[in-house]
Amino acid sequence: MRKTLIFSVLSLLFVSQIYAVTPVRTIFAQDLRQNNITTTYNVRIKLVHTDGSPVTGSIGLRGCWARNEQTGVYYDTTDREGYEFEGLPAGTYTFGAYPGNWEGAVSKTVLLDPSDVGADGFIEVTLVYWVE
Repeated sequence: MRKTLIFSVLSLLFVSQIYAVTPVRTIFAQDLRQNNITTTYNVRIKLVHTDGSPVTGSIGLRGCWARNEQTGVYYDTTDREGYEFEGLPAGTYTFGAYPGNWEGAVSKTVLLDPSDVGADGFIEVTLVYWVE
C-alpha cells in the first residue's frame, strides 16, 4: 500500500512537471496553427510579343521567377521548361523571366485570385517578350 501511494504521487509529480515546463501560450498557439488553412495556387507563364501574338519556337530565356510582395520570398519554377509554378501561397506576386543574351520579358505584378483559376487548375500570367 505504501509503495503504491509513493509511486502514484511520484507519477503525478512527474506529469505535472512536464506540463509546467511547457508554457500555456505555446500549447494554445500550436492548436491555432493546426487549424490554419492556407490556399495555394498553380501559375503558368505565357509569353507574347508586343503585338499580342504568342511566342513560339526556341527562345533564350533561362526560366521564370516569382516574388511574393508581402514577404519578399522568391520562388523558382517547378517544371523542366521553366514556365510553371505549383503551390504558391495566396498573395500578390511579381512574375518575371531570367534574361537571355539579347532577350527578356517585362515583369508583371498579379494578385492571385480564385476567380482567375482556369479549368486546368492554373492561373495564366502573360508576360511581354522582347528581343534586341
